[in-house]
Amino acid sequence: MIKNMKLINVYVEHSSMQLNQLFTYACPYPVSVGCRVKINFANREVVGFVEEVDVTSDCDRIKEVIEVLDTKPLLNMELMQLAQYISTRFVCNVISVYKTMLPPALKPSAHHAKIIYEEIIVAASSNESLTKKQEEVYQRLLPDLPMKASLFRKEAKSIAKALLEKGYVQIEKIPKTSKKRQLRYSDTHRSLTKEQQAAIEQISTSENSCFLLHGVTGSGKTEVFLQLAQDVLAQGKQVLFLVPEIGLTPMMIERVMARFGESIAIYHSQLNAQEKYEQYCLVRDQKVSIVVGTRSACFMPFSNLGLILMDEEHDASYKQDNMPRYHTRDVALFRAKYHQCKLVLASATPSLESYARAYKGVYELVELKYRIYEKMPKIKFINLKKETCTNGISTSLIQAMQACLERKEQIILLLNRRGYLPTVRCANCNEVFVCPDCGIALTYHKTEDLLMCHSCGNTYRFDHECPHCHSHQFYELGMGTEKLEEQVQSLFPQAKIIRMDADSTRKKNAHARLLESFETSGDILIGTQMVAKGLDFPRVTLVGILQADQSLLHSEYRSCEMAYQMLEQASGRSGRGRKEGNVLIQTYDPDHYVMQCVLHHDYLSFFKKEMAYRHLGLYPPYVYLCTIIYSHSELPKALQVAKMTKTYLQTVQVLGPVEISMRNQKKRVRLVIKAKSEQFLEDLVWDLVSYHKKMKTNVKQDINMYPLGLEE
Repeated sequence: MIKNMKLINVYVEHSSMQLNQLFTYACPYPVSVGCRVKINFANREVVGFVEEVDVTSDCDRIKEVIEVLDTKPLLNMELMQLAQYISTRFVCNVISVYKTMLPPALKPSAHHAKIIYEEIIVAASSNESLTKKQEEVYQRLLPDLPMKASLFRKEAKSIAKALLEKGYVQIEKIPKTSKKRQLRYSDTHRSLTKEQQAAIEQISTSENSCFLLHGVTGSGKTEVFLQLAQDVLAQGKQVLFLVPEIGLTPMMIERVMARFGESIAIYHSQLNAQEKYEQYCLVRDQKVSIVVGTRSACFMPFSNLGLILMDEEHDASYKQDNMPRYHTRDVALFRAKYHQCKLVLASATPSLESYARAYKGVYELVELKYRIYEKMPKIKFINLKKETCTNGISTSLIQAMQACLERKEQIILLLNRRGYLPTVRCANCNEVFVCPDCGIALTYHKTEDLLMCHSCGNTYRFDHECPHCHSHQFYELGMGTEKLEEQVQSLFPQAKIIRMDADSTRKKNAHARLLESFETSGDILIGTQMVAKGLDFPRVTLVGILQADQSLLHSEYRSCEMAYQMLEQASGRSGRGRKEGNVLIQTYDPDHYVMQCVLHHDYLSFFKKEMAYRHLGLYPPYVYLCTIIYSHSELPKALQVAKMTKTYLQTVQVLGPVEISMRNQKKRVRLVIKAKSEQFLEDLVWDLVSYHKKMKTNVKQDINMYPLGLEE
């Protein structure tokens, strides 16, 4: 029986690297590459993803496919090739890439989300006789068909059943659609500056395919995007707008919709499964030509992609933090090459890797050196060694805020730490509350009155009593955005304050609501780094940055780069309209080269200084990195495997092993591999995957190719 069946190769739904191989099944039904099938694997019903059909096998005992789940392929050949590329480059399981590419309702998984359907009434043909009343109702409703079945029954009342039974109408099920977004802004098309015109001309006429658009904050990069998109859309091609975070998506959506109308697809993590499926289908069925979204939007099933625009290309959010740990920039480069279209990477503070490539001519550099309204904001340092603070806010900043509010202007305060207290320490015995899973200090959130781990996200009840000495006294050291909001409200009781951080934006569409509220009636916007980039409010004339030295204290090799990017981006939120902008930065080290480069808006000096340090320490972009973390409940076992691995890797520089913070009550040990060649590193790490399999150990191996940080 099996001899007459078609043999297919599938990847099973489990994302373990141990199962990163094809399994052969006999399929008695028609099936294509790119479809899902239900199969029996290890005595369990699971979902497989068809990679090959009409294959041969020497095996005598081959299981049959239980069911074919799709009549048409879910992914086109480009996306399947892209999956193989991501798997190879980032050393990850192929099925994990397929799961990432597809919306939840189509994932190759037995527990994927279900598509929600709704019933609609459509017109049909029939020769059955109708009563006068039935004919009257039918003719009245016919022009409005198709319509929702619930509305049809309401309009037709008792006649609805007769019209269905006699075949004049019939019920169809279609995927439920979400409400259309209401357009809030009118088009803010501005006349182009000479710099913008030159940038558009350079990108449009160049034979190169990848560009780095380096423009100072407020120089009009978004308008350049829109003009480029307009030219591509006029050619009948598709455009992808990428932004790093959900917080930036609403503003980009409004700008794009105001320019091109509402026929766009929106894709980001805060959409529910049904909404993601709907947006995915709009692109797949070529019903829209523009997609605006975050990282996952780079996998939309384009058929005729003409331009990719990647805003804030430096942002770490473009790198996925779990398997598959791809970088969106690499995906964009692959798709641009496949579609032979142009990719524009844009930022006021490009990543060192991207600027180095532009410096060497790998990317073409396009510059916007001046703001639309010419004046950059004035930056002033508040030296905390010399000036006193009231609850973490300096006297100079309080005075500047008061003057700003009196002028009816807006303020943004950046504090890159959420919650109320970053650490809860007993005033009697000095015991610190730590996460039992991660071993790091818990943060107190006053609104919910609980303790939260900002690493794993677990929350714990806070009894306001030390479990060790039973004291009820705690140090109130440090401050998060929640406490800052409380302090500022006490200083300015009449001001409308809006807080924007991971806590206040948990609910759906919270980003858009908060931004709209601030624009229309807000006085002070307090937030973490999500308020430091992409926001464009002309009435904001003062930006205050608290605890500016915090990111410089990290042990990461990228700490200075991240600090410069955040400070420069945050400074750029001020003075974007016709009024002059001011920035006050509270710091203990105003002479640090990062601070001085921010003071003078001098990216090139920062780039040269930081590249010199990277060269000395042999860090990217001078070398390529891979971090490998071994985890186990027992530290000695994880350490033993890490040491054996380092011994195995004698041909390459390896840092470690070192113990790092726990996850899920597992001890973790890290190795860092440095290599001069990407291809050499990829081959080496794939060899390491095979080596780890042969060990047959229960110590988990976690690989991160080209990490943006060493601490995870």
